[in-house]
Amino acid sequence: MKRVAVVLLAAACAPVWASEAGKPSLQSLVAGTSEAGAPGCAVGLFRDGQADRMAFAGLADVDAGRPIDGDTLFYAASVSKQFTALAVAQLVADGKLSLDDDVREFIPELPRYSAPVTLSMLLHHTSGVRDFLSLIRMAGLGSASGNTRETALELLYRQQTTNFAPGTQYLYSNGGYLLLAEVVARVSGESFPDYLKRHVLDPLGMRRSHILQGDAEGGNVAHGYIDQAGAFVVRDTYPRFGGSGGLMTSINDLARYQADLASGHVVWTAEIRRILLKPGTLLDGSVALHPKQQLAYAGGLLVGERGGQRVIQHGGSAEAFRSAFAHLPDAGIGVAVLCNRGDRNAQALGEQALALYGVALGNTESAADATTIHPGRYRADELEASYEVGFEGERLILRIHSDHAGTAPVTMAFEREEDGRYVGKSFSISPAPDGRGLTLGSSRAYGILARPVAP
Repeated sequence: MKRVAVVLLAAACAPVWASEAGKPSLQSLVAGTSEAGAPGCAVGLFRDGQADRMAFAGLADVDAGRPIDGDTLFYAASVSKQFTALAVAQLVADGKLSLDDDVREFIPELPRYSAPVTLSMLLHHTSGVRDFLSLIRMAGLGSASGNTRETALELLYRQQTTNFAPGTQYLYSNGGYLLLAEVVARVSGESFPDYLKRHVLDPLGMRRSHILQGDAEGGNVAHGYIDQAGAFVVRDTYPRFGGSGGLMTSINDLARYQADLASGHVVWTAEIRRILLKPGTLLDGSVALHPKQQLAYAGGLLVGERGGQRVIQHGGSAEAFRSAFAHLPDAGIGVAVLCNRGDRNAQALGEQALALYGVALGNTESAADATTIHPGRYRADELEASYEVGFEGERLILRIHSDHAGTAPVTMAFEREEDGRYVGKSFSISPAPDGRGLTLGSSRAYGILARPVAP
């Protein structure tokens, strides 16, 4: 049994809040994310541009017994994308870029596709550019943590086609955001981490935050953990470069970022807001819509309405890290969540925290399972097959039992993507849109549901 007391700390700038009207406090919500001796989460609630409540539970380093606090640095995964988008938007506002520019104007190493890929398409995930994390795995190069930014870019340069005609579909791609980071570096004449530091992070006072170019800098860095056979195992398997991910940040620094988004406007100027909060569109004029969230994809952020509230949000997921960020401009509130364990759902925790303000965004049941696949048995009637799901470290292991006579069970391994999918050699597995079971799919057959089977 895991031991060491759960650590609950109040941020220096925020009091410990008691339960209100019978509701759980933020502290009690966050405490539920970490058992004794376990990794956990940091959560910040923001009101009117100020840090309102903060709570922490669990350990940043299990072996050392070091607790999570407001300055603990976490890998932010795809919450990083809005920072890449900010850099692009700044260069657009300065007249150094146009979102209508062909990416090959800046990166001629890319092939000539069937149609030009614009910076707008990369920003809004409508380019069809392939995902570099998937390419690394398909090339047999292991996890992204063992590969360089140069290797990832070279793989993208070698792709002679896109997933679809550019501008005709929405498909989330880490490859597109890696290319945007390269454009920022080439146009600004600075490395991408240096540009973000000088033009975004430092002006906001996010002094501990940085974009990776190797291992994380400074102390008080959280390891990421997965639960393996009852023991927590370190899995710091994230890429050591920026663009699609790469931001190391803390709850205290995200409070500074939230303050500028809400009311500071040092970086989030009126022109930047105009560029980044405008939903992307396809060539036919339809909105670039995230299929699961049913929100429009803008500049590194999802925008739209949930539960009668305008929302600006994005989540992040790596093997052993989960993150979420949301701002509700009409209500004047926001939330940030950083977790260093792969079995927690940051978006669901953030929505539970917002409920302390009396805000219900809806779809919380499906949101709670949106990035999680659970071990167990499943059934797909359309395929006349049953499935056993288990995990070996970061890999999902699937054992398929066909109803067809004389067919032996087949075992397959799948690698996890940042968006929560597990990708194998011939098809992928993702959580079902309604949170009940699995969705199986390939490029030519998708949307097949496998529902849980009672033990």
